[in-house]
Amino acid sequence: MIAKISSTANLGGALGYNFKKVRQEEATVLLANGLYQNQDGKYSMEQVLSDMRQLIPDKCRTKNTVFHCSLNPHPDEKLSDEQLTQIAKEYMEALGYGKQPYIVFKHNDIAREHIHIVSLRVDFDGNKINDKYEGRRSKKITDALEKKYNLIPSSKVSEKPTAETSKVDATQGNIKEQVANIIRSAMKHYTFCSLGELNAILSRYNLAIEEVKTEYRGKRYDGLVYVPTDDKGNKVSTPIHASDIGRGVGYTAVQNKMLKSKQMVKPLIPTVRRKVLEVMRTSPHTEERLRQRLEKQDLRVVIRKNESGRLYGITFIDDEKGIALNGSRLGKGYAANKFNEYFSNPKNNPFLDESLYGSPSVSHEQINKTQLLQQDTEESDNLVDELIDDLVRETFSTSGNDDWKEAAWQRKLRRQNKVNLKRRKR
Repeated sequence: MIAKISSTANLGGALGYNFKKVRQEEATVLLANGLYQNQDGKYSMEQVLSDMRQLIPDKCRTKNTVFHCSLNPHPDEKLSDEQLTQIAKEYMEALGYGKQPYIVFKHNDIAREHIHIVSLRVDFDGNKINDKYEGRRSKKITDALEKKYNLIPSSKVSEKPTAETSKVDATQGNIKEQVANIIRSAMKHYTFCSLGELNAILSRYNLAIEEVKTEYRGKRYDGLVYVPTDDKGNKVSTPIHASDIGRGVGYTAVQNKMLKSKQMVKPLIPTVRRKVLEVMRTSPHTEERLRQRLEKQDLRVVIRKNESGRLYGITFIDDEKGIALNGSRLGKGYAANKFNEYFSNPKNNPFLDESLYGSPSVSHEQINKTQLLQQDTEESDNLVDELIDDLVRETFSTSGNDDWKEAAWQRKLRRQNKVNLKRRKR
């Protein structure tokens, strides 16, 4: 059993997330400790929120007064409501929250049933509940509960390999569950630096991601929706908002994943670049041949075209290692427009140009050395990406046209740099 603990100042948000599941019949209330029921013996969002707010002292120094925890048994574990309730009680008691007001929700929106607990981190006097070594203590408690109730140990909990993840099947009816399994598996297994790269990953599973931007009362809100598709990329079901799936798959989580991935992929780029170069030097005259030859290099390629048939995006994916890289991320000579030029006239193969890539007869080691000589130019492209992230906070597009947007930005900055150099000379 795995426990995930968080703290927040937003009591309404923590309760709202769980009660929304209740209204959608994707969750039920198992237990409410120290909270009042209505006449029907049920709990409402308004009543629970009011009760808990009254229990937070006015002069409370603790900022994040809300405790939010999910307890996740092994997917193969089938526990009754009574067992889950008892486990929640013992867990909260052992962690030091036994006398605190708290409410326990059982979620059944995905195949793996689990519980969420919302409580307060301060007592009636405004003193903070001890949270020192909270993670360690929590692990000891869950380990003890596993032994007591003969549960499958958390050490045996593992995600299925992404390669075994099934495509979305709109006919099954549990679309949200399917989408949740796919996106969580992808977030865990892959590194990607843009929504275009993530879309390339998800296309294998008949799933697409789109960004939603809106304004409310003058404030801008960014969000994500997940769209089930068919094998041709056509929408087959109503888009599912990330907030309806749960934590870890929303706009902020995906953005943070992309920022972290930028550093993680840097040492991996030369290997992918070398494999692509080796294939392109064989002059594959069709996209299908390109796919087949890249597969022998353990690479999958996703090609994006506009309505007129122009290739505007290309992404190379190593599913085993969990890497997704747009062509432009490999270097200027690997951007989508280069591949578009090549397939428009395969007889003119720029990848055979020794001035760009070295002699075709050199060894892999020599190729890597040649590519290192180009690093100043290519690193400047990477720096452009990083500067853009810092300046504009990486505004993502739903189209996935990452290659041409990056190229446009690079051209603009190079023009600006030339102007600045001229001014300095004067």
